[in-house]
Amino acid sequence: MNSTKNFPLIFALLFSLVSFSAQSEETTQAPEAEQIEEATQESLIAESKVILANINQLNQQTAELKEVAKGIPEFDQLLFITLLISIENEIADDQEHLISLQKKLDKSTQEAQLLARQLRVLSIKQERILRYEINTLKNLFPKLREQEKKDASSFISIQRAKQLIFDLLIEWQKNIDRQSLLGMNVAKSIKELSKIVHFVAITQTGRIRISLDAIEDLNLAMESAGPDEQKEITRFLYKEELKKKLAAKNLEEMLGIMTQLEMDTTKFGQALVLATGKILHTDVKTKAVIGLFARLMSQSVFWLQENLPFILFRIFSFCLIILAFKIIASIVRKLIDRATASSRFESSQLLKDFLGSIAQKLVVLIGIIIALSQLGIEIGPLLAGMGIMGFVVGFALQDTLSNFASGLMILVYRPFDIGNMVVVAEITGEVKEMNLVSTTILTIDNKRLIIPNSKVWGDIIINVTAERVRRVDLVFGIGYGDNISEAEKVLQDIVEKHELTLSKPEAVIKVHTLGESSVDFIVRPWVKSQDYWNVYWDITREVKERFDAAGISIPFPQRDIHVFQETKST
Repeated sequence: MNSTKNFPLIFALLFSLVSFSAQSEETTQAPEAEQIEEATQESLIAESKVILANINQLNQQTAELKEVAKGIPEFDQLLFITLLISIENEIADDQEHLISLQKKLDKSTQEAQLLARQLRVLSIKQERILRYEINTLKNLFPKLREQEKKDASSFISIQRAKQLIFDLLIEWQKNIDRQSLLGMNVAKSIKELSKIVHFVAITQTGRIRISLDAIEDLNLAMESAGPDEQKEITRFLYKEELKKKLAAKNLEEMLGIMTQLEMDTTKFGQALVLATGKILHTDVKTKAVIGLFARLMSQSVFWLQENLPFILFRIFSFCLIILAFKIIASIVRKLIDRATASSRFESSQLLKDFLGSIAQKLVVLIGIIIALSQLGIEIGPLLAGMGIMGFVVGFALQDTLSNFASGLMILVYRPFDIGNMVVVAEITGEVKEMNLVSTTILTIDNKRLIIPNSKVWGDIIINVTAERVRRVDLVFGIGYGDNISEAEKVLQDIVEKHELTLSKPEAVIKVHTLGESSVDFIVRPWVKSQDYWNVYWDITREVKERFDAAGISIPFPQRDIHVFQETKST
């Protein structure tokens, strides 16, 4: 009972002990965190002091270099400025590092406030140095240009000086960004830098447009120039291309600064797109691209308004010439077909078709060339290009050309013609169609086969219907017990009475062989080629019927077998 009554008191005592231990732990951890924070702050301050000392040392070097630069020729000052800029770039990197350290420091401490003041002083000093160097380089330009008249190599010095100015302007914009991070008023610096950058962007845009116009004029001059003049024009083109690329590079750098300063870059972005041909630039805004397309569209519409009647007239002339030459080609084809169809012109149907087709196509080709000239297209380069393309296509289509060559041989030597029954490439059929690449055969069982001419000409060609008259070869057998004279009279009568057999040449009916089971007659009447199979089938049928009526047997093949029995000797 007592222990139960004392339980709340014990619980309260334990809770107080736990709370006390937690408070004591927090009091022990707080000094440790403060100590760590103080150590971090001290290391940041120490690091900033080291960087400041390095900046002071670099400033001392630049001051000494400037004193030395006063006593050297003006044309050599460019080298000293280049060296100064490299040192000041290192100072700028140190400044950015100090700004990152200053952000980590406790702003309420005296050291952080002192560092901030020192950074502001450094940025102001850096801006003065940048302005001084830009003015120094600008003052050097007239003297460098005077020197360029005497020494062509000074052109490189001028370009180097310009590039240094662009680098200094970029550095000036970065210095303004650093001043903004330090909470300084940069309105005046932005206004001054914006004015300079805007002027530089205008000059580079003008340089781009001048180069584009010069390149266009040089390309036009190249079309009518001779070989020697073309070499000179090519040299000028190369120089203008270099100037355009350099101006585009500088303009792109200025657009980067203008974007950071929130300036309007629309018209300069359009010039950059025209110079490089690339739409996707980092600092080219969509508005500039849309404006460029709008301007191109308006120029295209204006050009169409000015030239549309002339274009329509040329197109109408083109269509009219093509139509006229198609009509002329059709007339020429009919005339040639009529001329080749005359009995005096003995040739294959393939040759007739080829002559008509090639004449028609030549007339159409001449019409196309004349029509293209009406559109202002140069025919000479076009024909040269067609010749080169023809060589390439011919090399690629060697097998087709082989068929073409075989077609020409068939055309010249005429081994067969359309409508002939032939055996070519081990295929028997009627020739239905011929061209210079293939021959179409319709077989006896009505299958249409297209055979490449190289296979036709490269194998044995049997023209079954080439001759007007053809001999039918038949063989009939009678039994050994039948009357040979009677059988011969029957065969003679059948051949003479058939209306499709010819009297001349005379038919041959003779005993040919004494076979194993029959006496064989050969029956060889002559017929017109187109009547061959009708005569063959009619005579075969009638021989069977007449032999049956006359009691003449047509024996089956038979063989006598003699069986000998062997007896076993005892």
